[in-house]
Amino acid sequence: MLKMYRQEHKKLKELQFLQATNFLLVSKLISNTKEDKNFIFKLPILDDQNKDDYEVNFKLKKMSGYTSNLEVLMKSPIDNKTLKLNLRIYHEAKLVEVTRFQNFHVSLLEIFQTSLKFGFLKDERLQWNSFTKEFLNLCVEEGQSIETFIPTWL
Repeated sequence: MLKMYRQEHKKLKELQFLQATNFLLVSKLISNTKEDKNFIFKLPILDDQNKDDYEVNFKLKKMSGYTSNLEVLMKSPIDNKTLKLNLRIYHEAKLVEVTRFQNFHVSLLEIFQTSLKFGFLKDERLQWNSFTKEFLNLCVEEGQSIETFIPTWL
């Protein structure tokens, strides 16, 4: 019983660490996560044929003074379906939780070059948050803004 409790506690700590890391990554992408905003940028993604840029659409909506919802939309290069990732941002706790992961395809792991091994384990939440961390890292490192964020008065 104690061994099982320790394993669950370890998984919970790992999940919370991922959620805190995802909060930091989202904060790097979006300066103020407490305001409604939409923006689009491109990601260079390698596939077997060539290198293409894929548009990623971020829709941030304030839910309350303590939480916001971030919807990330991108056309899948595999099957042309829209990959939808819903993230709940907890401002005071400084955590980002994946609440929905739709149209994920295992082949996306080859495109995003992640070091993670995904194999339909019992704990999908851990997998979703791990993939989100890798995806947000790619967005921070390789994303190219389509819009300009420099004020015109400078």
